[in-house]
Amino acid sequence: MSRITGLSHPRENTPRCHQRDTTRSVGHAPQQEVAAGTRAIERLLASVQGRCGGRDLTSSGLEPDARAADAKKRVRGVPGFLRRLVREPLVQFMVLGAVIFAVHAATTPSVSKERLIEVTPAVRQSIVDAFKASHEGREPGADELAKLVDLWLLNEITFREALAQGLDKGDEMIRDRITHKMRLLIFNGVDVNEPTRAELSAWYEKRRAAYDIPDLVSFIAVPFTGADAEAQSRAVLDEIRAGTEPEDVQLRALIFGQRPRQTLEPSFGKAFVDQIVAGPSGEWRVLSSDAGWYVVRLDSFVPGRRVELDEVSSQVAQAWKDERRRVLAIAATRDLGKAYVIRRDDAPAGGNP
Repeated sequence: MSRITGLSHPRENTPRCHQRDTTRSVGHAPQQEVAAGTRAIERLLASVQGRCGGRDLTSSGLEPDARAADAKKRVRGVPGFLRRLVREPLVQFMVLGAVIFAVHAATTPSVSKERLIEVTPAVRQSIVDAFKASHEGREPGADELAKLVDLWLLNEITFREALAQGLDKGDEMIRDRITHKMRLLIFNGVDVNEPTRAELSAWYEKRRAAYDIPDLVSFIAVPFTGADAEAQSRAVLDEIRAGTEPEDVQLRALIFGQRPRQTLEPSFGKAFVDQIVAGPSGEWRVLSSDAGWYVVRLDSFVPGRRVELDEVSSQVAQAWKDERRRVLAIAATRDLGKAYVIRRDDAPAGGNP
């Protein structure tokens, strides 16, 4: 019986201490290997961390498994459209282009406007237009155009260097030409609306004298000066009426043909002109003026007349726009002056004209 029992339960014959040791060695072997591996990884991380200047290579001090989980959480936290956007070829191309542009801008030296000369299509066209104007409309050939562009470049380089050296300073002729050109640019850049009928009529009435047709006077005057100027003029008048006109009368005579009446009054006085106009045509007379004594003959007198706005509406409208453009151009120039600090002896420091 005992043999049969021993064969049926062989483990019971094994000593208990030996059984416990076997169980311990089999159950704890994997844990010891994991602990050893963990220590090896920690030593490797410590070594790499020392080479990197002591920086912590873990994510916020987390273990590797925790770092992986944290990274997955971060990826899942990014919106889906951003992940898709980053994977788009067009976005990648734009980013690459921006990088190339930034590198080019960083490595290419900047050029100031004073040192940049551009031969634009507008410059070429102006060169062609100038050539056509001086060659009866003929277009320049390829070689001719190349030479003309080269000449323009030489002139532009010379002009830029002259400005850089300040040769334009102190030269009133150059200053006046540049100022005149700038005024034309400002003047032509001003937009003026068409005037209303009321505006045009009010403007015209203030300047009617410039449009009304004046009295036109044609006459001959022989001057006499000196203390006996009156006696000399009367003696010559007698000779003329007698048909024995002195030879020097024609040499001394002043001839006025179709002269506006108002232009004569400043030289001779209003009373003198009134007497000429009031007298008969073709008759010699002696008249005194602010300038002395004269033997005069009226040849013709054409009375003036008022001119209505409708007769000269186009000319008046153009004159109105020109005057309005000048006013706006002056205002535009004053606006440009706001960018400058102007110091004058007769005004406080700063301010504008």
